[in-house]
Amino acid sequence: MFWSDFHFDGLTLAYLTIGLAMTTLAVWNGRKTLRGHKQWPRFIIAVLLFCAGYGLAILSGGLKTLLLGWEVMGVASFLLIILHRDFKNGGDPTLGIPAKAFFIYRLGDVGLLLAMWASHHLGRENAAVVSLLVLVTASMQSSQLPFSSWLPQALQNSTTAGAILLATLTVQMGVFLLLRSYPFWEHQLSIRVLIGLLGLTAAAMAAGFARVQSSVKRRVAYVSMAHTGLIFIEVAAGFKSLALIHVAANAFLGAYRLLVPPALVSADTGKSVHLNKRTWEDRLPKKLKYTIYMFFTKEWGLYARLSKYLRP
Repeated sequence: MFWSDFHFDGLTLAYLTIGLAMTTLAVWNGRKTLRGHKQWPRFIIAVLLFCAGYGLAILSGGLKTLLLGWEVMGVASFLLIILHRDFKNGGDPTLGIPAKAFFIYRLGDVGLLLAMWASHHLGRENAAVVSLLVLVTASMQSSQLPFSSWLPQALQNSTTAGAILLATLTVQMGVFLLLRSYPFWEHQLSIRVLIGLLGLTAAAMAAGFARVQSSVKRRVAYVSMAHTGLIFIEVAAGFKSLALIHVAANAFLGAYRLLVPPALVSADTGKSVHLNKRTWEDRLPKKLKYTIYMFFTKEWGLYARLSKYLRP
């Protein structure tokens, strides 16, 4: 039966609620900023396609339906990234930048396809292999290490309305995959430890990346990545309800940061502020401090190493 391919539970309800709220905010912002422009019809089509893929993915009762929704979301995400691009007069010469981000993001499909193949041909006796492939797919989708550079590039090259969907819904689909497949790997201690270590590493590095960003969208991207790393830890520890609450809070925080960027001038301008406490960074030797700053500014070369294999 067709309807047997779908599944509805508390996890689906939570993601449907978050998706409805974030889509409403994105359309509201798009209506304010894009209506009357040539990008408005393209934006509506991309949002409708995104919602179709998102609905298929979270309502899926098996890997086949999940993969279909996953692919539709991927196409819609790329349309959102290139929404403001001009394809006349030979095309946009800067299209290679979002294209690289898109291809890095779509590498996660390979892990999902291999997970489907392994689940059918290897069976439960090789559950660790399937779980590892699911983890790789979730990490790429949620912009975790080592494929953590696609989200900042995607947000930087997209409109605010598109960035809301990418930063709040697309990224959290990796967490959804872990939560949906939780009964499959919950008794595999090695996988749980690996998820926790991966989340801890990604959260620590993304927090450092966020502190050196001058762009609001890139900062939002890295803050979202840091929170998603913490959510990975919560999922690995078995705190599924806490993880869902954190997913919702992270989504609303990301949307708020994109819709209400920080003021350039502080409200306390003119007032004397005395800071008597020194941070741990101030206690570091100056040369070491500058070295760490340069590493985080260049994002440890993650995007440069990956993008050199992808030609515009």
